[in-house]
Amino acid sequence: MTLSRLSWKSLSAIVVLPPLAVSAYIAFPYYQASQQETPLPELSYTQLDFPSITTNKLPIRAQELALQRSSQSDKTDADAITVIPSNTSVTQPQSNRAEVKKQIEDTASSLDINKLDLSGLSPELAARFESVLNDPSEYDDHEAIEDEPLESNGYLELDKNGSQLSGRLPPLNFQTHNYTSKPSRRWVKVNGQEVNIGGSITPSITLLEINPRDVVIEFKGQKIEVPALYEWKG
Repeated sequence: MTLSRLSWKSLSAIVVLPPLAVSAYIAFPYYQASQQETPLPELSYTQLDFPSITTNKLPIRAQELALQRSSQSDKTDADAITVIPSNTSVTQPQSNRAEVKKQIEDTASSLDINKLDLSGLSPELAARFESVLNDPSEYDDHEAIEDEPLESNGYLELDKNGSQLSGRLPPLNFQTHNYTSKPSRRWVKVNGQEVNIGGSITPSITLLEINPRDVVIEFKGQKIEVPALYEWKG
């Protein structure tokens, strides 16, 4: 009985020990590796210099241009200023007085004053009419229209119909024409003075409008369109 038990134990040992030995053999290297400390690699770093910034001063002229561009960028899009220099002027057409006088003389010679009915005219106008017909040589086209009111329908173009105002409208010399998108910043230089919209050029002439290529003035109730930089001799 005892021998049988020993044989059984021996047989069990033979069966169990080989797998244990193999497992121990395989696990031993891993055990050794786990017991060893893995050395950390040496850390190395490189110190970089802080970048330096060098500022170069702009020339004075470049600074002025930069400031001008900066101020212009703050304005609105339509705030573009148009300044027309006074290096070119426009002169008015001269009326032909001799031709007017000749027409009056021809008319007077063909009329009989005694047969004309002047009762519908005022005494002053009738007397002036008779005076002109009796002595056409003394007729002055300036005096003939001095007291007559100007037409009030629409604008009168000074460069085309200036003869109607010859001797009545004072001389005007428009030297600078400054037009911007904002009416409050528009101005012209006329007769040596700067005038804004609504200002008076003379006691009898008011500046009503400043347009890109012309201005509109008011004289004795008549609105007159004047080209930019126009010179009116009077």
